[in-house]
Amino acid sequence: MKSEKRMLISFILNFLFTIFEFIGGLLTNSIALLSDAVHDAGDSISMAVAIYLEKKSKQARDYKYTFGYYRFSLLGGLLTSIILIIGSTVVIIETMKRLINPEVIDAELMIYFAIVGVVINGLAAYNASKGKSANERVISLHLLEDVFGWVILLIGALLMNFFDIKILDALLSLLFSMFIIYHVIKNLKVILEVFLEKVPKGFSVDKIQQELSSEEHVRNIHHIHLWSIEGNIPIVTMHARLSHKVTVEEAADITNNLRERLKNMGILHSTIQIEFFDDQCDDFNCDDIETNSDHKHHHH
Repeated sequence: MKSEKRMLISFILNFLFTIFEFIGGLLTNSIALLSDAVHDAGDSISMAVAIYLEKKSKQARDYKYTFGYYRFSLLGGLLTSIILIIGSTVVIIETMKRLINPEVIDAELMIYFAIVGVVINGLAAYNASKGKSANERVISLHLLEDVFGWVILLIGALLMNFFDIKILDALLSLLFSMFIIYHVIKNLKVILEVFLEKVPKGFSVDKIQQELSSEEHVRNIHHIHLWSIEGNIPIVTMHARLSHKVTVEEAADITNNLRERLKNMGILHSTIQIEFFDDQCDDFNCDDIETNSDHKHHHH
């Protein structure tokens, strides 16, 4: 199933259930139910945006976006995270009022809503978990958190029904909000690292240098830039300085060998500039290339 279709199904389930939650929160007077309804309303809005951006991300590259539209998917994940943080903050403010002045809730009715919540959110989370894009991962994460939240809500409703602990409703709401903010911030950190072109997780510039510098006729590898388009597609550019004169055919073979080594390391997109041993690297920040034959590695 395509990512857009998976996200559309999750959106429909989430949107319908958000309405169900608001009704449940009003009928039971539960701030915990209403807080989750606010979260899901934010999810519904962000999912609608995410579906559009996910579709946009599948467009072929053009002269305006030469790397393609992959990062539109990442943008969807960023917007989703921001919406969730804002929504959770609003809920926390309202929850603090309930902690000071606890109100009576219909715990028995809340139990039935919680059971339905576990089932519906479980189905939506299972559907979204099949996705691989940053967009889908953020949505899937929150849906999984919702399942956990509804299980806790069910337990809390049972306790309030049998022991009449009024403040527990507000405490559960606060717990849900803090839990979601914590995990969204972790995801936001990952998304921002991609935007800031941090070296992708699982890759090392030093290891790339060591591996490629062992290629025959290669003196050193330098001027390395390693980043990811949207978290799953690593890209690298570099200069390969040769140890002696070679023919054009030999230079082409060396370049192909280096690309094969990179593919074996999981990097399919690479740009390699060959520098002959008597050439001077004149690119920006590349004028301090090692000239001592005892040194094989250099990067900035």
